[in-house]
Amino acid sequence: MKSVFCNQSKLNPLLLEAFELIKNRINSLTDLEVLNIDPRSSRIFSNQNKEELFIFNEFYQAKGFRKIHLEVAKLGKSLQILHCVFFPDPCYELPIFGADLVVNSNTISAAIVDLSPVGKHLSDSLVSQMRSLYIPKFNEPCKLPEWGVIFSPYVCFIRPVDFSEEKLFLKLIDQYLSLLLSLLVNVVADEIDSLDTMERFNYQKRYCSNQKRNNKTRGILTKFFGSSWADEYINKILFEC
Repeated sequence: MKSVFCNQSKLNPLLLEAFELIKNRINSLTDLEVLNIDPRSSRIFSNQNKEELFIFNEFYQAKGFRKIHLEVAKLGKSLQILHCVFFPDPCYELPIFGADLVVNSNTISAAIVDLSPVGKHLSDSLVSQMRSLYIPKFNEPCKLPEWGVIFSPYVCFIRPVDFSEEKLFLKLIDQYLSLLLSLLVNVVADEIDSLDTMERFNYQKRYCSNQKRNNKTRGILTKFFGSSWADEYINKILFEC
């Protein structure tokens, strides 16, 4: 897909690097399958005031994950977005991996990555491993929105101040993904109707409901595609549960 991006228009190199990093991790998963969606939702093109707009979506499922969504968007001359969420199969005790990069005028203006809980707390083993990770001290941490209670205490939400911090953030994405995928080795599936499975599913619904309160996402999509389209895209593509 990288060549497709390049043919469409130049994207920020770090955004492309993040895409390739995440895609390689996806390709390493067991029993990986592509989830087919309406082609009109997988490749979205538009043109507004002679500004090129496109959104590319890929969806997968694999052992331990009911849905993996990887999105890259270029909205006009200055705005680019990478968005990724690994939604675990609720039968497995796995956190939700999420990462976003926002590029404004070819500079990363916001970057977030987390392993979010699907219960009241992260498991003790995951907490222990998270504490052992090297988390750089970034110069400009960002404040979480009010709906951000869905994130873990280890969420990293920053504005990188230079190229060095951008590269450190990419390494952090890879560390979080590496930790998530290491959990797959020993995790055992619970029954689909077990209380633990139901609780994890309800926490995924809570995660999606809170993400839908992100007015910045809705505002950006509404600006370029209209409010009805934005609501449908958020509900059916980004955070359907």
